[in-house]
Amino acid sequence: MRPTGNSLQVRLLAVAVTSILVTIGVAGASLVVFFERQVLRYVEQDLNLHWTELATVFGTDGEAGLSQKLTDPRYHQPYGGAYWQIAEGGRAIVRSRSLWDKELPVAARPKGPDGERAFEVDGPDGGELYVVERDVTVDGQNGPRTVSLAVALDHAQVVELRQAFGWDVTRILIPIAVVLVLFAWLQLWLGLRPLRAVGQELNAVQTGQARRMTRRFPVEIAPLADSINRLLDRQEDLVRKARDRAGALAHGLKTPLTILGGEVRRLDQAGLREAAERMQEQLSAIAAHVDREVARARTSGASVGCGAYTEVDGTVARLVRLMRHMPRGDRLAWRVEIPAGLGVDMDPHDFGEVMGNLLDNARKWAATQVVLRAEPVGDKVRISVEDDGPGFAHGGAGRRPERGMAERSDPSSSGLGLGIVEDILAEYGTAPVIDGLGRCRIAFEVPLCRDVPAPSAEATPPRGAKAPGLRKEAATRG
Repeated sequence: MRPTGNSLQVRLLAVAVTSILVTIGVAGASLVVFFERQVLRYVEQDLNLHWTELATVFGTDGEAGLSQKLTDPRYHQPYGGAYWQIAEGGRAIVRSRSLWDKELPVAARPKGPDGERAFEVDGPDGGELYVVERDVTVDGQNGPRTVSLAVALDHAQVVELRQAFGWDVTRILIPIAVVLVLFAWLQLWLGLRPLRAVGQELNAVQTGQARRMTRRFPVEIAPLADSINRLLDRQEDLVRKARDRAGALAHGLKTPLTILGGEVRRLDQAGLREAAERMQEQLSAIAAHVDREVARARTSGASVGCGAYTEVDGTVARLVRLMRHMPRGDRLAWRVEIPAGLGVDMDPHDFGEVMGNLLDNARKWAATQVVLRAEPVGDKVRISVEDDGPGFAHGGAGRRPERGMAERSDPSSSGLGLGIVEDILAEYGTAPVIDGLGRCRIAFEVPLCRDVPAPSAEATPPRGAKAPGLRKEAATRG
């Protein structure tokens, strides 16, 4: 199955890939968000530890200073990313060296349940800070005093951690996405394999390798195969009935035409020669048209739809042997130029009917030799029958026969044989092409069969059976 723009496999794979990418993207973004939340919880815990340390070293006697330095070295570096500040009445009274000449904007904010204020503000370097602030009461010279202790950490560190984690997640999820896409493709390939098997089975039926679809399919595909087999059974039954009716029609008309022929002979014996000739002419025309319509009925809807295979060289060899035993056949040189094993997608009966009529016409009109050629041309096989007899009365290069046209230079020919050839080839979507200027060469193209099936009893007629395509009506140049 070749992927195309209208391919079921391509569409399903596109849906699967889109679903995988969306899922992987959502999963990656969710992991990053959850990671950031965990980092923020850690930052909050870290701020609480820093605040506790700040409150511990802050003098409780009301002096504006610390009894000892804080342990985090970032407090002592300008814009180091960690900051603290002690304020009273909304004004900073002491702050960390890392703030340099800036202050934390700690305006009045609502307190939480535990008296804590947690918020985000712009830092001294323009970055975002996480701030935790609490009020404490200390002794002063004029009585108890309320001061606020605030510690802050730069948000840039959280951003860096989030980006680093995001890249790590991406490096992990990309291979996972590739593996999932490969498994999705494998799943689709295995899931659609039964459909490819259906195509192979249909191709086997079309080329004559099988009469029906016999492979065991999954339960989802089995009803389709059963429906196709029933359709093939129905078509085969219709073709068989059509051929039976054609045979019955030919048999039913045989007796009346024979009786009328006897009446024509009696008229001739009675001296009514002119009336007898006119009646005989009309009877011949009726017989020719009946024969042609019977031939069309027998070939219409034949194995074009049900599948067929014909070995060209074997069928032609049998027909040539038969032609040698017919009048004038032993006096002609029959030259066959056909590659061994060449096969066509054509019903053996139909192929024999076409070649039988063409060879019979060549036998009647050839002067010394008949040449048969067959060669593959792309996905087709070009077959030609050429003799050195007179050409068609209105022949020309590339000309196709018209229905009922008179053949060669014989005005009495009804054109029945070529009419049958044209009708049969029309069932296969092709037509004969005639070159009849000074000679006769009739060529046609039919599909090439590349997969040659094993010989079957149906492809080879039993010994003594009549070769396909040779009928009594082919005695005319058609």
